[in-house]
Amino acid sequence: MALDKSRVLHGLLAAFLLASIMGQSAEARKTPGSGEGMANEKPQMVRECAILSDDFAHFPDQEVWDPRRIQPSHAYNLDKITVRQGGSSLAISISGEDQVDGEGNLKHELWVANDKRCNFGEEVWYSFSFRIEGRFWNTGSTRWVIGQWKEDSGGSPFLAQRFDNGVFHITVQHNETRELVAKSAGSFEQDFALFRNEFKQLLLLDPNYALRQANKAIASSEVASYEVAVEKYKEAIATQDVTKFPFLNDKAQFKNDPGIHIELSDNPFLPDPTEGWVDMRYRIKGSREGQGIIEIWANDRFIARVTGFIGNDEFAGPTQYFKFGHYRDPDRHDFKAVLHFDRFRRGHSREDVD
Repeated sequence: MALDKSRVLHGLLAAFLLASIMGQSAEARKTPGSGEGMANEKPQMVRECAILSDDFAHFPDQEVWDPRRIQPSHAYNLDKITVRQGGSSLAISISGEDQVDGEGNLKHELWVANDKRCNFGEEVWYSFSFRIEGRFWNTGSTRWVIGQWKEDSGGSPFLAQRFDNGVFHITVQHNETRELVAKSAGSFEQDFALFRNEFKQLLLLDPNYALRQANKAIASSEVASYEVAVEKYKEAIATQDVTKFPFLNDKAQFKNDPGIHIELSDNPFLPDPTEGWVDMRYRIKGSREGQGIIEIWANDRFIARVTGFIGNDEFAGPTQYFKFGHYRDPDRHDFKAVLHFDRFRRGHSREDVD
């Protein structure tokens, strides 16, 4: 009987352990949204955001870029003459005679590899150098994106470098609202210069008045003109007054969103990439809850800080990705441009990308 009782006890213990294991397995299989377990937990991060770098000694580096997106292949070439650092840069060309895609766009872009994407909302730093050259004209507000950060969605990029009408500028996006953050020298300063020239012509109509004002104008015109231009520029950015920025495409999307705050430096103008290499550095953290931050430097000079709601509420997945190249509306057949791209870095801190 003792032997039988021992066997019974061992059997009961084994059954108890098996039931416990099966119960734990069932809990592990419960999915978010089932009303139990992880229903109220935030989505888990899908991958680690790897540190990346590319000096374009060869191309493509499939550890960094998605080779399936390099189309057409003849538009991507290593250039050993126009170089920012090292032995070569990547030259991405486009022309008005290139074939448009299924949506009617001219699109030659370099995409970060799918398995190297980062999670949206994670703080990521980027730096790279670029310049643009070629034969293109002021054509109004033709859309021309030359670098963008997007979520897993079909929406607009939450951060973008743009070159509409030949003016380098940067925008941020929250749902359907877009805001201009900064721009290079272009139509705003040109318009201001035209205004000054017209004013000088009026002065010439009254020589005595012009003579009385001459010394004062000579002493202060350059300083005053720059200070006025900067203050008017900052005011136009703060209110998103698109009448001051005629080069912009999709002007109806630009609004002053109270959930987005833009802080500009004392010297907030971007360099002109048609005049030479521009070294960009970005600190990026998107947020659909108003905790986002973007900081921008150009040629080691602080340009702007953006805080608040950055990103789109509708999305298909948890990641974000970076693209660089041409995304352009077709207009003239006789235009041709080349974007040079060099010294790309991505990391978790400024030290990773400097």
